[in-house]
Amino acid sequence: MNKPLKIAAILLGILLALVVLLVVGLTVFIDPNQYKDRIIEAVRDKTGRELTIAGKLRWSFFPWIGIETGRLVLGNAPGFGKDPFARIEAAGVKVKLLPLLRREITVDTFLLDGLKLNLARNPSGKTNWDDLITPSPATRPDEKAKSGAGIGLGGVNIHKVDIRQADITWKDQMSGAQYAVHNLDLKTGNIAASKPVDVQLAFDMESGRPPVRARVVLKSRMTFDLAAQKLEVASLALSLGDLSLRTQFTGTKIIDAPSFSGGLEIAAFSPRALMDKLGVRVETVDKNAFHKLALKSGFSATTDSVELKDLALNLDDSRVSGSLTVRQFNNPSYRFDLTLDQIDLDRYFPPAAPITASGTKTDAATDKPVEVPLTALRNLNADGKLRIQKLKAMNLHSSEALIQVSAKRGLITLGPNQAKLYSGQYAGRITLDARGKTPTLAVDESVRGVELAPMLKDALNFDKFMGNANLSVKVTAAGLDAAQVKQTLNGMAAFAVQNGAIRGIDLKKMSDTIAAAKRDKSFQKLVELTPQAGDETRFSELGGTAQIINGVVRNNDMRIQSPDLLHVMGKGSADLPQETLDYNVTVGTFPILIDGPFSKLRFRPDWNAIMKEKLEEKKTETREKLEKKLKDKFKLFK
Repeated sequence: MNKPLKIAAILLGILLALVVLLVVGLTVFIDPNQYKDRIIEAVRDKTGRELTIAGKLRWSFFPWIGIETGRLVLGNAPGFGKDPFARIEAAGVKVKLLPLLRREITVDTFLLDGLKLNLARNPSGKTNWDDLITPSPATRPDEKAKSGAGIGLGGVNIHKVDIRQADITWKDQMSGAQYAVHNLDLKTGNIAASKPVDVQLAFDMESGRPPVRARVVLKSRMTFDLAAQKLEVASLALSLGDLSLRTQFTGTKIIDAPSFSGGLEIAAFSPRALMDKLGVRVETVDKNAFHKLALKSGFSATTDSVELKDLALNLDDSRVSGSLTVRQFNNPSYRFDLTLDQIDLDRYFPPAAPITASGTKTDAATDKPVEVPLTALRNLNADGKLRIQKLKAMNLHSSEALIQVSAKRGLITLGPNQAKLYSGQYAGRITLDARGKTPTLAVDESVRGVELAPMLKDALNFDKFMGNANLSVKVTAAGLDAAQVKQTLNGMAAFAVQNGAIRGIDLKKMSDTIAAAKRDKSFQKLVELTPQAGDETRFSELGGTAQIINGVVRNNDMRIQSPDLLHVMGKGSADLPQETLDYNVTVGTFPILIDGPFSKLRFRPDWNAIMKEKLEEKKTETREKLEKKLKDKFKLFK
């Protein structure tokens, strides 16, 4: 038995010696640098680009066979400038010789040093790597499949990957965005099929103008099974400043049709502090807004979709829960069902423009009006519901709000929506049609049983009206900004207020003042009626309708029932774009003119109408006296 074993050992030794001699012969007698021109020509034929091999190609041999190179430079795609697409200062890879005899690949270290990669997209949307990933027409699909034959994926073993000092830039001429990654270092542990591998990645991220840098660090432990197309990430931790993200997930069909599912968590951090560090300036009314953010959610994703489920998002004092799905990243559609416990939107708005000493707004507030973003609205594809338990917006307080959103191909509908506010109920629907050249707006809203005093005080800082109100408005408009919308506002409105008061105006006192001036014939001295502190007009009911034409609201049927006044009627118009009022209130028999800008209204007796009415009364009195005399004369003749 020993003799055959000895013979086998001798033969194996001779075989190994021959292999070693062969490898040594290859490395000694064959100079890889003589193939430089062929390599450069092959790259030019396949890609149309120029490859420069500046350094020497060097062999290594037993027990590792490998090759190392100095600087490599690959030219850019046509139309993307003279800067190279990629440059490498040094690269190398070594493969263990003996496992090759067992149809296995064992790589020592894959080294990439000093990579400079310039990625770009031109204004038409073409990138400078499209030509590298587009299959050649001459290559048949079956050839690509055959090229994968040979050593199985399960037979690959890489001791480690070492990428040092890499720089990657991204310039997007479509959006104007520009980002860069500097000092990228990637190190891995042993990469073997179905065995866990540790990965460490760190780089400086650069963005903004002037550029601001932030350090990003990623650590992960994952397991590849390429034969089964499976990836399991047991842990992944990413840090960017104070932002710390952790996730774990599993991927299947990662080559044919990648699909991932797992969970992620972002520990509480300050978005404002992170934005400051990245050079992103965000001005808000509340300086403490965006002070705290935390997230926890399950997720499932593919290369073209992501779904967040069991979502728990905390922003400052607000908490969002529910689900969110985004499909088709190149033309995204959003589906959501979310619940928000409370939010004060006003604290996240930009601060009001400062007022100069002369009372005018600064230049920042007099910029060109913000136009409706037609392209964004036409591309918006969304369908979902948002429930808000407590909401403050534009200083209005509401509760149990339901907002429904539907948007597709430029037709956006908000509603039917509902909410409780100021002891009453809100219901409404808003439709924005951005499919045409000029967007159109349709609003159909109503409130029932709201308390006007606190609502107007909160919304407009106006405390001159009180009562329990039913209000409805149905209007349309068109325009690209707020000014155009006001000018094209058309529709109808109705209002009915019970058991209220108009503060700052005493219509009965004004009527008595006019009556006294009429009796005393001192009406020439009574030019204007000036409200006094404490004036008030109480009423049991106030109501009417209004027609809105091109931003001008006209009302002809306002009526007030009051225990103090016999009869009050009103008619006139309000110009919303100009913010002026032209109104006439008749108290008993005395008309009162109310006009001027909303901020400074004037109250005046309409003496022309009063004198005209007095003249008509005299005419009527004279006619009645004449008729009486004529009747008396006719009696004498009888």
